Amino acid sequence: MAWPKVGYAGGELRPTLELLDPLHPLRRRTALWLLPLGGLLALVAYGTSRQVGLDPVDRVFLPLLILGFFGLALALWRLPRSARWVLPAAHGLVGLYLLATLAYQLLLRPNPQGLSPAAFWVPFVYFSSFLFFQTRQAVRLALLYLLVLFLLSAMGAFRGHFQAAHLNALAQFFGANLAYVGLLYMLVRIKEGYLEAQLDAYTDFLTGLRNRRYLELVLERELFRVGRYGRPLCLMVLDLDGFKHVNDTHGHEAGDRVLKALAACLEGHIRQSDRAVRLGGEEFAILLPETELGQALALAERLRQAVAALKVPPVEALSASFGLVQATPTDSPLSLLKRADEAMYRAKRRGKNRVEVG
Repeated sequence: MAWPKVGYAGGELRPTLELLDPLHPLRRRTALWLLPLGGLLALVAYGTSRQVGLDPVDRVFLPLLILGFFGLALALWRLPRSARWVLPAAHGLVGLYLLATLAYQLLLRPNPQGLSPAAFWVPFVYFSSFLFFQTRQAVRLALLYLLVLFLLSAMGAFRGHFQAAHLNALAQFFGANLAYVGLLYMLVRIKEGYLEAQLDAYTDFLTGLRNRRYLELVLERELFRVGRYGRPLCLMVLDLDGFKHVNDTHGHEAGDRVLKALAACLEGHIRQSDRAVRLGGEEFAILLPETELGQALALAERLRQAVAALKVPPVEALSASFGLVQATPTDSPLSLLKRADEAMYRAKRRGKNRVEVG
C-alpha cells in the first residue's frame, strides 16, 4: 500500500525547487525581526496619532496590526515548521490595512495633494506577493489588488471627489504600479528558469530521479534539523540483485527498462515529502524525513515486495536488497550513507531480497 501523498505548502513550486531556492530559509529569518519591528512601529504610530486624533481606519487597524505582528512573530518563533501560514497572514494584514486606508481617502476624504502617503506602501503588496506565493498566485493577487484600487478610484471620481491634481496623481500611480507588477513577474520567471536549470544538474537523466549530488545537498539540511530540533530521519539504500546478469543476458536496453520501472515503483510508494535518488548503476536511496525507524522498516518491506512483483519482460524476476538506518545527531552525510550501505551489503551477504537495519 502506498503512503499518502503529502502536498507542499503553496502547491505549485516543487519541494526540490524550494530546496534550491536561497530565499526559502531567508524568509523566516528576515520575518523574525521584521514582524516585531512592524509591531513596534504600529505601536508608536498608535501612540502618537492619539495625540492629534485617529482617523477611523487607524482607530480600527493599528491595534490589529500591533497584536497581529507580535502574535505572528511569536508563532513563527515557537512553531518554525508548522507556521507556514504566518508570512501570507502578515502580507494579508498589511494589504488589508493599505486597502482600507486608500478606500477611506478615495471615497470619503480625498487628500488635497492628490494621493495620501499610504500610496507609497502599495508596491509592498506586490513584492510580498511574489515572495510569499507562487508566481501565478502572486500575479493574480497583485492584479486583483490593483483592480480593487482602480474600482475605488472610479467610484471616487463618479462621486465628484477628484480635481485635476487627483486625476494626474492617480494616472501616474496606476501606470507605475502596472510597471512594478510586470517587472516583478519578469524577475521571478528569470529566477525560476535559473532554478530549473540548476535542478537539471541534480537529476539522473535515465530515471528522472534525483542523483547522488542532490542527496548530499539534501542530507546537509535534513541532518541539521535532526541535530537542531531532534526530528526523526531515516535513509534507505537498495541495490538490485543480479543486475549484471540482466544486462549480460538481455542487453543494456532491457537493463535500462528495469531501472526505469524500479524508479517508477519507488516514486509510486513514497510520499511527496520523501525523496527517491539514484546513487549510480543499480543502487538507489530513499530519504525519509519525519519518519521513525519502525515506519521506515514497514515501508522497506512493502518496497521489497513491490520490487519482487515487478514484471519487465523479458526479465524473469527481480529482487533488491535493502539497508535502512535512522540518523543520529552526530551523523554527517558521509557517515549516514556509509551506515546504510553497510546494512545493504549485509542484506546481500545474508541471502539477498531482504531488509537489514543498521
